Amino acid sequence: MSSIRIQQEETEGLFPDLGPWKNTPVKQAALTHPLGMDALPRQNYEKAKREPFRLNVIVVGETGLGKSTFLNTLFNTDLKEPSIKQPEHTETVEITPVTYELEEDGVTMLLSVIDTPGFGDRLDRTKDLEPILEYIQEQNRAFHQAERSAQFRRKHLDTRVHACLYFIAPTGHSMKEMDIVALRAIASKVNVIPVIAKADGLTKDETISFKKTILEDLEKYGIPIYPTSYPNDRDPLEELEKHIPFAVIGSNDFVEVDGKKVRGREYRWGSVQVENPDHCDFVYLREMLMIHCLHELSDITHDHHYHAYRAHQLTGGEERPQSLLKCDEEYDARIDTMKSTLVNEMSQREEEIRQQFVQKVRETEQILKNREEELQRKRDELKRELEQQKQQLDREEHELNEWRDTIEAHHGTIRRK
Repeated sequence: MSSIRIQQEETEGLFPDLGPWKNTPVKQAALTHPLGMDALPRQNYEKAKREPFRLNVIVVGETGLGKSTFLNTLFNTDLKEPSIKQPEHTETVEITPVTYELEEDGVTMLLSVIDTPGFGDRLDRTKDLEPILEYIQEQNRAFHQAERSAQFRRKHLDTRVHACLYFIAPTGHSMKEMDIVALRAIASKVNVIPVIAKADGLTKDETISFKKTILEDLEKYGIPIYPTSYPNDRDPLEELEKHIPFAVIGSNDFVEVDGKKVRGREYRWGSVQVENPDHCDFVYLREMLMIHCLHELSDITHDHHYHAYRAHQLTGGEERPQSLLKCDEEYDARIDTMKSTLVNEMSQREEEIRQQFVQKVRETEQILKNREEELQRKRDELKRELEQQKQQLDREEHELNEWRDTIEAHHGTIRRK
């Protein structure tokens, strides 16, 4: 045991503390022969195709903005409404989720559309948001309960809301106060994509001005929207982001343009084409959702919104301090930040101590220099005093010798007489 303890003491401090959930440092190794790792992406692709991808979208907006028609246009299918008849006037917003199975080239997607009929239909809209927020929280609560279950590693149905398409009425002026209140509440819990409904009711200049006003309101009230509020979790989409908020048109009808049938609307003065970039932003919205960000919506929902909900549950709400350990992916980042902060503080403290030491050395050197100068001055004074005393003694000795010679000469004269 003593030899083991000595060995531990000799190696202590030579290796960094990896901490929890960290791997050892990676070393580069060269392959001598092909290993077949290039098949891993194909294996992941085949595995992903076997499992249907889920997309849960909640649609929020006033009645009459063409939300259902737009969804049919967006997903190139006829998403039929539930056969249950909804009452014309309800006291609260009715949440009606419906799941559809879509398939394309062997890839299956389970699309869950959560409609919110009755939103904004009453003069008093204070309670319109409560059912929507409660539904979103209920799905997070169900997933959290499943995580704590022993059966979580098995196949689990994810009903968390991945995106919210919020439809804004094409007033051309500014967002309504109800829209601002709703967006602030919903955007804190789910990825919100604002869209301007029925954009064919606005001129091109009105659309540009309306977009600018909406963006100013979003920035003023600190409302995060997808994807611009999550730059670190996705690939840059600068060409698509400049069209936010998307001004869209929906249509179940087809019009003939240059001998081809395209989705659009026919008016007395002409036709409006849904997939024409000169008429609306529909193609940019669909490209962003289906081609670039479909998987990232699920990732950001899990990494941001659901983690915020789970952290709130683990810490017991606002009653417990936020400094408590959160056993999730944010722990490593927090530890690294703390280490970096401590290193900076130690470096600053070390620099302060060094400056203080240099100042003390300079002060001590100056004191010693002053003392040396004082000693040299005293030495010179003593030397001068010794010289003066020596000269005085020489004069006195000379005078004494002269007296002695005079006395001897006087005695000699007396003896001769």
